[in-house]
Amino acid sequence: MATKKKKTSSKKKQVQPLKVWQYLILVLLPLIVFGRAAGFGFVMHDDDKMIRDNPVLADGFDPALAFRTDAWFMDARIELYRPVQSISYMLDYTIGKADPMVYHIHNLVVYILGVVLLFFFLRNYFKPTLAWAGTLLYSLNLLMPHATGWIAARGDLYLMMFGMGFLVLLQHYIQKRSRLSLLLCIPVFFLALLSKESAVALLPIAFVMLYAERKSLPGSIEWMWLSIMAALFGGYYIMRGSAIADAGNMSVVAFFSNLRSLAEEFIKMIIPVGFSVMPGYTLIWTIGGVLLLGLIVYLLKKYPPSFKLLATGGAIWLASLLPSMAYEPSFAGVAYDYLDHRAWFPFVGLWMIVLGIAEKAKWTSHEYTKYVFIGLLVVWSAINFWRVGTYEGWKPYYTNPQSGLANLNYGSLLRDEGSWEEAIGYMQKGVELSPDYTDAKVRLAEAYFKTNRYGEAIEITNRILEKEPQNVSALQFRGSALGASGQSAAAAVDFKKILDLDPENVHGMFNLGVAYKDANQLNNAIEMFSQLILAKPDFPNAYYERGFCYGKMGLFPQAKEDMTQSIAYQPNHGPSYFFRGRTFEALGSLPSACADWKKALELGTQEAEPFLFEKCQAYQ
Repeated sequence: MATKKKKTSSKKKQVQPLKVWQYLILVLLPLIVFGRAAGFGFVMHDDDKMIRDNPVLADGFDPALAFRTDAWFMDARIELYRPVQSISYMLDYTIGKADPMVYHIHNLVVYILGVVLLFFFLRNYFKPTLAWAGTLLYSLNLLMPHATGWIAARGDLYLMMFGMGFLVLLQHYIQKRSRLSLLLCIPVFFLALLSKESAVALLPIAFVMLYAERKSLPGSIEWMWLSIMAALFGGYYIMRGSAIADAGNMSVVAFFSNLRSLAEEFIKMIIPVGFSVMPGYTLIWTIGGVLLLGLIVYLLKKYPPSFKLLATGGAIWLASLLPSMAYEPSFAGVAYDYLDHRAWFPFVGLWMIVLGIAEKAKWTSHEYTKYVFIGLLVVWSAINFWRVGTYEGWKPYYTNPQSGLANLNYGSLLRDEGSWEEAIGYMQKGVELSPDYTDAKVRLAEAYFKTNRYGEAIEITNRILEKEPQNVSALQFRGSALGASGQSAAAAVDFKKILDLDPENVHGMFNLGVAYKDANQLNNAIEMFSQLILAKPDFPNAYYERGFCYGKMGLFPQAKEDMTQSIAYQPNHGPSYFFRGRTFEALGSLPSACADWKKALELGTQEAEPFLFEKCQAYQ
């Protein structure tokens, strides 16, 4: 009898509840590590388009709009559909306008809720202490700065929160046969879908969990439940299709190419290598990740966890990621094929398997285990505290010498600040690292043109047009560079192609008119400027350029009328006053000419000064 009591006492000791301090650490340590993100700004990668520069948010809180538009609040501009994320941005804007602190704090709150729900989920598979330790380590894995520091990663944070909420409710149903929990799963599943598309993986995950628990197929109520959620996904898919741009392609080549991300993301979770906001595949990390996964397979054979844990963990990991392997997005030309912030929910499954091995191997009972655990916490926390600083602003964010897109975007932001010369080096690197990305070459062509490097602008646009002869941007910059370098007739050919492709392109009309003017084809120029004025009467430089052509042809009344129209639209345009003064002079009205030349000089048009000096002494 005494022996029996001893056994009971020992059993109680193994399942003793957690202490209050352990629950506090579960929340406070991640907040301490990542909480500095609350003071960060925007990194100008999606967060600028969705929040900072988005006029829709200023129009007021309109949740319905989030369901009709894509993730940038635009009409089918991009291929992402995230209504929950969009509504959350609307709420943040209502609170703090475009203050980034509000958005960062929101991300941190959702992140912590995901951590808490993860603990409740793991607690149903492991003893409380192992579930606690496993949750704490996973919440501080080395990919977490991407999810916590980047405002635009909110969809992944909400996917984790709703995904874990769904799985916890399903666990409660399985254990207690609570139909209320099963019913609550349905709206939580839909909210997860509206947070990120990959939440559809919750359907096969739910099927696997139900089967793994009883090793039998779901019952009639459960089939009905799964059917309701499948129908919800169908409705969601229809809404999504009407709101987003055409998505990329699904292909076998993409699937096998992207499989390596499973290995690379796993090794980067636990070993401090390859941290990048825009990662590209690296053979060393792929090999390292494959070896690490191979070790997991070996340990699974030696220390196999329960079928229930292995099946559920594998479903969460692979069902969330394998379909995306076959997806080739429309931006596939850039220097990354996957983004590490997406790992937050799917890799819970692989982490469950790792914890299962640790439990079966009884590693947790060794004295050294707590020192390894503490050591990992300290090291990972320190690394993450430092790494999350990458998201402090756009300059640290885009400092990544091995990413084509990072270099390109860094150069583009320097361009926006007016630092064209400095921008060119980064854009050149972007083209070098992403040679198939057309937009990289277009941006470099623009930089060459703006810095008067016309030959280089022509050369790189030639490279674009060899493969994409109808690329309007390339035609635009090549035509502009040709015109600026004195090859007006060739420039006119490019601008004519633009209008053939897009007859309503008013800038194409204007540029073609200027090319005709510079080539001294004045009748063609006047015809083109007249066509532009008919299409867009408030295009001021069209009047100026047409007036210049009229003046050059000696048609001074028409020239004067056009220059007057130009001044009406742009009253501080000195050249318009100068040339209207010339027409007044030609028409015999010298006092009016002198008044215009004086105004032109005041506005900085130095050409007017000799005319004032030589012809207007009597009117000074």
